Amino acid sequence: MSDKILVDLEPKLIWEIFEEITTIPRPSKKEGKIRSWLKKWAKQNNVTIKNEDKVGNLLLRVEASEGCEKFPTLVMQAHMDMVCQKNAGVEIDFENDPLAIVVKDDIVLANGTSLGADNGIGMAYGLAALIDKELKHGPLEVLFTVDEETGLTGAFALKPGFFSGKYLLNVDSEDLGTITISSAGGGGTDFILPVEYKELENMQAIEIFVSGLQGGHSGIDIDLPRLNAIKVGIDGLLALQDESIQIKNINAGTVHNAIPRNFTAEIVFPKENKKNNKNKLNDWKKKTLTIGREAESKLKIDFKDSSASKAISKEKTKAILDLLDGIFHGPISFSKEISGLVQTSNNLATVKLTEKEIEVHVSTRSSVNEELDVTREKLKKLGEEIGFTVKLDEAYPGWKPDIQSPFLKLVKEKYDEVTQTPTKLVAIHAGLECGLFLVLDSNLQVASIGPNIKNAHSPDEYVEIASVGIIWNIIKKIIENMGSLS
Repeated sequence: MSDKILVDLEPKLIWEIFEEITTIPRPSKKEGKIRSWLKKWAKQNNVTIKNEDKVGNLLLRVEASEGCEKFPTLVMQAHMDMVCQKNAGVEIDFENDPLAIVVKDDIVLANGTSLGADNGIGMAYGLAALIDKELKHGPLEVLFTVDEETGLTGAFALKPGFFSGKYLLNVDSEDLGTITISSAGGGGTDFILPVEYKELENMQAIEIFVSGLQGGHSGIDIDLPRLNAIKVGIDGLLALQDESIQIKNINAGTVHNAIPRNFTAEIVFPKENKKNNKNKLNDWKKKTLTIGREAESKLKIDFKDSSASKAISKEKTKAILDLLDGIFHGPISFSKEISGLVQTSNNLATVKLTEKEIEVHVSTRSSVNEELDVTREKLKKLGEEIGFTVKLDEAYPGWKPDIQSPFLKLVKEKYDEVTQTPTKLVAIHAGLECGLFLVLDSNLQVASIGPNIKNAHSPDEYVEIASVGIIWNIIKKIIENMGSLS
């Protein structure tokens, strides 16, 4: 009896490769193990390792099938890394442990963690295309980039000529029935404030916990009625701000591109304020749960007494609360051209307090570069006025649509042919690497497709089994008809 979980799923080649990928750790910025596996896999399957650079990007290539030598080269592209998220109580070391994948009805998910179908399924499509013996194809290049999820580091580092094809199929989209033709640009903002801890006497401490939120993708899910754990927790601390509180600890969020699901803070105050503060926290909890559970049914708020030996100053505490209260989270504007599309947004992503400093990270997205710049400059001004050092990370460009692209026409034609329904052309409020590829070659023709992947960047992530096969059939038809572009 096979110990493989996905062995009975179709198409077998895709699921076999994907299952092996789930056994290999691949957190963002730590893709060494998956890259080594890819190189080993290429050699075992007689696939050429055409290119590799210092940051870890990898290009695999196979030459044309017999009779398809005149086809233009197609580049398929996916990223190696995944967003690593887990539920409370789940024991996993994302840098060393395999994922515990599960088949449930018509979906595949992981037990208590993110699945990494974003973009492991895309990787599987690319690898399968290289070795499918029944596939008639022109020259095929498969580009695997690193660190897409936390800064597009790999795509930023690519040099002209790393890949040779003029047609690129990105397989990092997450909605069946759509072809992505445009995506948002974005950039991060870091706020840093030095802190010092002071010993305290005759003080009381309380720990506050916010949990049970859905989180989700900071672009695609930013306009959904979901709560940000940082904003919920800060409202609780602000309810106590006039009670001489000092922060002992505060931490929330894990990565820049996931809406924070959990928040923890520990505050210190004079013992004589304990009863009053408990009453205020209970009032805040009752009100927040009443309102918040309309959107987040699993929202939990807990607090408990703890020991109070040291904390940061009241002045630094106020600065932290003022900043986190002042940073706007959520959609800022919507597109005037495309109904319902978020144009610009902020994700208040992470808060981390150490012995020496507090660091806050905000991820801003926009399909309008000027609006992206203005929004980040406002964040910078806010932080500096409060006393933080503010660093604007390098922004990545958006991807503008090219409706007249012959390659897009081919992709849509084959998509419609497989699904027997008109395929939608969509713009998304999420970052794809495509905009950076177009910086390398403005004549590159690009489209992005993918199966139904839901709740990406969260432990609730899953991929619909049937949609994986449909996309594979579309990919095969695109590959086999690349000759129409020559």
